[in-house]
Amino acid sequence: MGHTLSESKKIIKYPRKRRRHILDYFSASKEGIITGAADNDPAGIATFAQVGATTGFSLIWLLALITPLIIAVEEMSARIGVVTKKGLNTVIRNNYGAKLAITAGLIVFLCNMVTIGANIVAVSEIIGALTHINWAWLVLPITILISTFLIKNSYSSISKYLIIVTIALLFYVAAAFFIRIDTHALVTQLWPIQMTGSTIFLIAAVALLGTTISPYLIFWQTTEEVENKTSIKDLRKTHSGVALGFIYANLIALVIILLAASVFNGNTLIETTTEAATMLQPLAGDWAFLLFSFGIVGSGLIGIPVLAASTAYVGAEAFSWPEGLSKKIKKAKGFYSIMIGAILMGGLLALTHVPPMIMLLYTQVLNGLLTPILIILLMMISNNKKIMGKHTNRFWSNALGILSLVVMIGFDVLLLIKLF
Repeated sequence: MGHTLSESKKIIKYPRKRRRHILDYFSASKEGIITGAADNDPAGIATFAQVGATTGFSLIWLLALITPLIIAVEEMSARIGVVTKKGLNTVIRNNYGAKLAITAGLIVFLCNMVTIGANIVAVSEIIGALTHINWAWLVLPITILISTFLIKNSYSSISKYLIIVTIALLFYVAAAFFIRIDTHALVTQLWPIQMTGSTIFLIAAVALLGTTISPYLIFWQTTEEVENKTSIKDLRKTHSGVALGFIYANLIALVIILLAASVFNGNTLIETTTEAATMLQPLAGDWAFLLFSFGIVGSGLIGIPVLAASTAYVGAEAFSWPEGLSKKIKKAKGFYSIMIGAILMGGLLALTHVPPMIMLLYTQVLNGLLTPILIILLMMISNNKKIMGKHTNRFWSNALGILSLVVMIGFDVLLLIKLF
């Protein structure tokens, strides 16, 4: 009470309002960017290239439609992690029983294992071509290297590497400025929308859906939010990060489709990475293969760890085992066994000598066929008030979730009818 006005001014300290820096936006969206970039793993890059090479520009409309759908699906996944503070398969097990959780785990394990194998093939072939070593001899060293990297690093350490490696994907964006796109063909193939019903068109469509709205990403986004201890007050920021990450990923996908459509004219099935590298010929000339290599290897270093880790999380949650990249092996033996097992089985699959670009494409078709089951589970949880409280889905989340199911199941049925 005895303080003078001048003394009071000295005592009272008003917090200084800090101006928002661009790094704040980067930090907020980092997890979304990692997940989005992981979507553009070698299997994703190969699929986008095959879509452009086999169907030209005619499936770009589907990529545009997928963008809000995958953002809605991943936002549900992220919100479940933020609200429940548990992995998605733990939530499934606790609320819908162990059988459903194990079924979800098996779907993810199967899809992830074959995709890991395809990605290891792609990375091995690229490094083999650069070093003039038979790529089959590189499968085991690459498998061991990635396994060791995952075992010895926590999630926070791994995420730092992953966000740096996403820059490798920008090589494809750079190439787009050096290629001439036939705008007349682009417009005529985009409108009116063409649905040829041919087998290759439907395979390309299902693979495009499967590589973008893929099983492991649905589970991985929940895990990221739990690992990062994201709070409910950050839900809006989380949604923005997810949206930014997948807009970034799908813009790169768009560029790859445009490049492949322009180079291969929509009538070629790519079989080798050397053929695929010709997409970058206008940018790099004889250096095209090297630039393509950076993109494939860089994206593989993102995708394979995320695939393996997400498999381990889903499997450990299905059996209520201790899990987490921050835990030591002794305290999470089952978790690490599943993770390393998925990589090793993927490595064995890599030795089947199926042409890499073909193998990468068909693994994503499998994703496209199985993902709808997981989206149904995701929507059941995100609409359950007992689980989500006041943070259940709103109208647009449900509308986009249902639309994603209609689109995926529709193309799946058309493809299965065509094949059988």
